Amino acid sequence: MKAGSPSNTALIVAAGLQLVRPVAAVAALLPGEAIRRGEALLRGAHPRMAGLLRRAWFRALCLTLERATLRGICLHFALRKRAMRDHAEASIVAGSSQVVVLGAGLDTLCLELQAAYPPLCCIEIDHPATQHVKLRAAGADGRRIHFIGADLAQRSLGEVLAACPAFRRDAPTLFVAEGLLMYMPLAAVAALFAQMAAAAPDSRVAFTWMEPQADGRPNFSRPSRLVDFWLKLRGEPMLSSMPRAGLARFLRDAGFAMEGAHESVELLGQAQRQALGPEGVPIAGEYICFARAAPQANGRGGHAAILRTPVPLF
Repeated sequence: MKAGSPSNTALIVAAGLQLVRPVAAVAALLPGEAIRRGEALLRGAHPRMAGLLRRAWFRALCLTLERATLRGICLHFALRKRAMRDHAEASIVAGSSQVVVLGAGLDTLCLELQAAYPPLCCIEIDHPATQHVKLRAAGADGRRIHFIGADLAQRSLGEVLAACPAFRRDAPTLFVAEGLLMYMPLAAVAALFAQMAAAAPDSRVAFTWMEPQADGRPNFSRPSRLVDFWLKLRGEPMLSSMPRAGLARFLRDAGFAMEGAHESVELLGQAQRQALGPEGVPIAGEYICFARAAPQANGRGGHAAILRTPVPLF
């Protein structure tokens, strides 16, 4: 990752959502403010990309490339964003008073929630290079969000949150790790979950993760060798996955109880599928999961040690 630049995957997701903006059936799936705020962030972070995405010929070229590589990925991004926003609002209604987004990239969730729920404490943690760009691009809209530039491979989540005056350990908390875990080794993912449970005992977590494919590696169900090579070349290869069948046990060992896991296509109702038409099938392979800290796990002595240990991202 270059200094002063967001991660490549952060740009891809942000651009992918803007790419499908003119498709009414897809745009209807997104949270109301996600497109507008996302375009503003992308314009601030990468003005040239934002400008090109407003041109019909460039959008057509990108959609052709999407169909040839990871067909349905942009629709998947839209559904993923919708699920995260819905779960965040449900968590707030249930009592969550702070939201901590890990690896936020150019995501707009905190911007959306802060506007809708002003008393909410919103914290974003990401690599300093990405946070520098995000803070500048958010402008006045981000003034009430606590942006933390931290490398969790060097500092533990507990240490980072303890240094944030706004964070309250006793507050009901929603952690969000969208599009993050697959870029971490399995041991690092386990450590991160344990650190979340220890940092805020009354917590929920919304996250996405990959299913291992036939060769055992994390990937989408219709993988693209070109995309895999490009991610590896850019230093952002996928490193871990977890079968949905083994997810509940994995979470239980880390101090959480699973509340649900879904492929994005499973979130579409019949009317939505009809509106999207035969081309409207999101790519499979990355599931969306929700979990809650298990009360019996909060007293485990091991959490205190894990909380002080950085997560080895690579």
